[in-house]
Amino acid sequence: MTTTAAPPNPPQQRAYGNWRRGVSAGLFGLGTVGTLIMFGLALLTVLMLAVSLLAALVTALCGAAVLVPLAVRVNGRTGLQVMAARFAWWRGRSRRQHLYLSGVASKVTQTHQLPGILARSQVYEVETGRSGRIGVVVIPQSRHYTVTLRCYPEGMDLVDQSAIDARVAHLAAWLSNLSREPGLVQAAVTVESTPDPGTQLATEVDDTMSPEAPELARRVLAEVVRSYPAGSATVETRVSLTYTLPPNRRQLSHEDMCREVAARLPNLHSGLSAAGAGGVRPMMPRSLVRAVRAAYDPGVGIELSRTPDLDLTWENAGPVSARESWDYYRHDSGVSRTWGMVEAPRGVTFANTFARLTDPDPQLLRKRVSLIYRPYSPAESAKLVESDKRDARFNATKKAQATARDLADLNAAEQAAQEEASGAGVVRFTVLVTATVSSVEQLDEATRIIDSRAAEARLMLRPMYGAQAATFAATLPTGVVLPVHATVPF
Repeated sequence: MTTTAAPPNPPQQRAYGNWRRGVSAGLFGLGTVGTLIMFGLALLTVLMLAVSLLAALVTALCGAAVLVPLAVRVNGRTGLQVMAARFAWWRGRSRRQHLYLSGVASKVTQTHQLPGILARSQVYEVETGRSGRIGVVVIPQSRHYTVTLRCYPEGMDLVDQSAIDARVAHLAAWLSNLSREPGLVQAAVTVESTPDPGTQLATEVDDTMSPEAPELARRVLAEVVRSYPAGSATVETRVSLTYTLPPNRRQLSHEDMCREVAARLPNLHSGLSAAGAGGVRPMMPRSLVRAVRAAYDPGVGIELSRTPDLDLTWENAGPVSARESWDYYRHDSGVSRTWGMVEAPRGVTFANTFARLTDPDPQLLRKRVSLIYRPYSPAESAKLVESDKRDARFNATKKAQATARDLADLNAAEQAAQEEASGAGVVRFTVLVTATVSSVEQLDEATRIIDSRAAEARLMLRPMYGAQAATFAATLPTGVVLPVHATVPF
């Protein structure tokens, strides 16, 4: 008599989610401030009846003209914000602020310094002792200090589901700890992919090949080097951490603050490594300059990879010329378009949901996918989740019959409050995707590729109209915090 053991149940793939967009309580989609303005205008209209019917009618019409742009929503923004953005773009274009020219033909600078937000940025080199010399990017106007870590992810191939779940748990713990990091305002995880001409592989083979290697081995490696670049790509993962001056230490110099930021790095290495980041190394100033230089001039990227000892400076890392249009950004030998997240995936997602979005695309010269996190402090988190819970409950009970979306939003807000009370952190996040091609005619193909990848990731992306230059800079290892530099509040 034989017995057959039942096959073990396959492990269930863990799902993630429960993110929500904060919506303030209010009537007719006006929010709290808009609702108060509406009641104030209604009261003023009633008082105008004591003067005359015409005065009351004029007041009501003026009030409607103010409230309608606040009530109308266009891709998550109010109509007033959309109109203000259009006006700001028209004003900047009339002043020719969308054009940039550097070098000997420029009236502004004789060097090829970075344009726009990064025009006054600097790079300081700091000795850490443990990690060697690292580069810290300083943006003086916002007093932000950014250090970038280069990661070497281990990937998800042939990795058990339990190991993947453990990595995600470590990443969640790492993000939660960011809210307790003094002075940290933003963390950006960027995955950049570029076609690899094979120079890195050839250099590695030449450097590591033994002079006594057999002839057969030499021929095999030569064939690998010759055929590998046909379908290969270089993928680089970076984590940029942006700090600001503590409120009680405003007199610190840039050098002192850079040394203080560098001293905090060892506490963040272990968390990233446990999250699957592999080896983590801070980027030196030369690496930062090369990354920014290749982004603004993708045609020089191949030359930079072939000459690793080429000496570049931050003052000459920018483009020779750049021109910002409403929906794309032309810079030296490249044309880029940047998309921003309008809405996070609804429902649950899995650990590999964003994999296709970050995978290389051979049709693009460069592609950068940046997940930008802005953590709340523990005190701010407690107030935020309680406020969100009250607002979600108000929005669900103000109607005679609550919609399914209102109830789901209420459940998410209550769950977030419970998790925060048990020690979880709260972060704001968004996604920026930049695709670079060689000509304007290729932008349509790039748009189709990014739309397809975003659909697979269940993300809703839209071009960052009127802010292409700023969002392009935000995906670089420079620590641009967009809300700080925004003219029109989002």
